[in-house]
Amino acid sequence: MSLCKLCLEREANKKNTHYLTDAIIRTCLNIEGSNEREKGLYFALDNTNPFIDFNFQRLDELTLETTIGRKPTEEEIENAKSIPFSVDYVFCSDCENLFTDIETPFIQNILPHFRQADLSGLKIVSEADDVTIRNFFHIQLYRSAVCEDILAFSPEFKEKLRHSILQKNGDTSIPLSVTHLQTLGGNAIYTENYIGFTDDKNPFIVFMNDFVIQVYENEDAIKFLPFHGLNEQETFVSAININEESFAFKIFDNAERKVFLNTVIVNEKVKKTIQYYRDMFDMFWRKLFGVDAPVLQKERYIQSLINGDDNNLIKYSKQQVFEFTVAYMAKLFNVTK
Repeated sequence: MSLCKLCLEREANKKNTHYLTDAIIRTCLNIEGSNEREKGLYFALDNTNPFIDFNFQRLDELTLETTIGRKPTEEEIENAKSIPFSVDYVFCSDCENLFTDIETPFIQNILPHFRQADLSGLKIVSEADDVTIRNFFHIQLYRSAVCEDILAFSPEFKEKLRHSILQKNGDTSIPLSVTHLQTLGGNAIYTENYIGFTDDKNPFIVFMNDFVIQVYENEDAIKFLPFHGLNEQETFVSAININEESFAFKIFDNAERKVFLNTVIVNEKVKKTIQYYRDMFDMFWRKLFGVDAPVLQKERYIQSLINGDDNNLIKYSKQQVFEFTVAYMAKLFNVTK
């Protein structure tokens, strides 16, 4: 018998626990932003992997190919059978009820202030019910840390979150910053947002559709991390909630949201992927000629792979890149022979 990861007392008997609240992330995952389940995709911003790990809800192979612009791999098709951000037998039924008790007031009383309100011109929105807000974001953080290795909290901090959740006290000593990304234009636009985790530490960063969570393990761990425009040197401290009386949300308007998300994907994935391809080309070149590839040859290879659009790089699987590189080197060798 495995014990529940929250109470540490009862049997972990609950199936299909969403460790990121389904009501928040669903419109991002689902095609056209609908509330109908199992029709979307997501990926994790794991900086250690130059390839984007696509994961899908239950789509057929043809829809997968249309969505990502190439034929899916067997692994990606297998991922289509899983329910995203959901686990079985990690928590117990009683703790699942506690999660619901925490989520419901946030969804009913706080969320409409963001998704159903005109926030034009606002940079900060303050909410008086900081206990409801903190309890909600604390369960996102704790459950995700239990279920995702990339969110590597210290044991001490994870335990602090656990106690805060069990006591439902909204511990204000935990430094927490939340940015709301205004998403205008209908539910379909929510599919432009991201869901996942980065491997940054202090702040640890969680993308949760139209909310971006940043948390620090303690006050001494607070430091400035630009993260592609999410934070600014002059204002990042004031956006951190700690020992607060009301909870402050930072607001990105719709235009800022688009710029930010594009910057994230270009910097976090495309640039790292380009460097990976340069290194791969060097490896092939060394095997042929015993030295690193000339810079000009390397850049010609990259431009051929990009084919006019940097974002094409996120569509390639590892096998496709390998085959492309082999074919490119063979052609180059024949030309220069």
